[in-house]
Amino acid sequence: MMGQKVVKPVNLGRWISLLDDYHITNLQFDTVLRGVLRSGLSPTSPEVVTALDEWPGAAYLQPEGGLTEVVLVYQVLEVPRRVPWLHAGLFAATLMTTLAAGALMAGRDPFGTQVLTFGVVSIPYPSEVDWQVLLLGAPFSLPFLGILMAHEMGHYIAAVAHRVRVTLPYFIPFPPYFSIIGTVGAFIRLKSPMVRRVVLFDVGASGPIASFVLSIPLLAVGLRLSEPIAGDVSLATPFAIEFVGQTVWLGNSLSTHLLAALFAPGFGGESLILLHPFALVGWLGLFVTALNLLPLGQLDGGHILYALIPEHHGAIAKIFLFVLIPMGFVWWGWWAWAFVVLFVNRGRVNHPSVIQHEKTIGRGRQLLGWALTAMFVFTFVPIPLEL
Repeated sequence: MMGQKVVKPVNLGRWISLLDDYHITNLQFDTVLRGVLRSGLSPTSPEVVTALDEWPGAAYLQPEGGLTEVVLVYQVLEVPRRVPWLHAGLFAATLMTTLAAGALMAGRDPFGTQVLTFGVVSIPYPSEVDWQVLLLGAPFSLPFLGILMAHEMGHYIAAVAHRVRVTLPYFIPFPPYFSIIGTVGAFIRLKSPMVRRVVLFDVGASGPIASFVLSIPLLAVGLRLSEPIAGDVSLATPFAIEFVGQTVWLGNSLSTHLLAALFAPGFGGESLILLHPFALVGWLGLFVTALNLLPLGQLDGGHILYALIPEHHGAIAKIFLFVLIPMGFVWWGWWAWAFVVLFVNRGRVNHPSVIQHEKTIGRGRQLLGWALTAMFVFTFVPIPLEL
């Protein structure tokens, strides 16, 4: 393959001699050896310990019912390390688009936008770059990208800790004329097979925890700096921002309602709360957390749900998908998100099975999983946006 080389072969014979029953699966980049240790052997047997020390990849041993199941993962193809130009370029482009979004929220256009008209279709495009005006978007752009980065690096660090190969984050820039925040988010790609539910849980949970922990204090500080303004207000959409001179209403969740009641001046009265850029970033951080915690496919919530209750995750995922259909009549974005989930997961909402099904993921992870479920409930925004 272009740009790839074969990793030095390993001696599978040592492990095969320790197994009573085994089979080998060749994947695109990895070989997976799965079997059961011979009678009389255990994970602490000297020959097993020696074989583990010499194994260059990830190894998972699970004693159960007097037998020990073994799963070994070995990387067959290696991608040479290079300067991550694509990741850096996408991040730089997203920095530009989010800076522009922040500047437009501040009432200034850094791009000298012109409009190209084809009949009834109008297409805005930049004609220049005013760098001083662009920097007006920094109070929004920098903390927002920080939260997105923290979310993705939470996944990245957890994956590396479990010896799961993973890419650096891919940021997705988007013209602020069509996305008022200048991006549609970021993602990473897992490049190793997922062997255990424990690993799946840790990788899935780490991102939402990181973004939630950063978003709460940022939202609290931003709400204190926000101000009430005149305008239509409701319990469902009590917040607003200004974008190119137009008011955009933002929705409410249990968490934003509680924090606004504590920190926002005039909240709960007859006025809208015009969000400070820090408050908007905190609001977006919680919204991104909730979106990712939806228990669908291979979203973070799908990882967590499958790790918690693998026997029920499929039915629950289907219920949530059907719930998004009527919700789309309230905010069309739920239809778009359902389409994205189905597209990315090739029409499925069930989570793929792991290779080795351990009996439990442990009491601590179970409690954390249900706490993350509560986090989803508290951060979910039924009507995120109104124009």
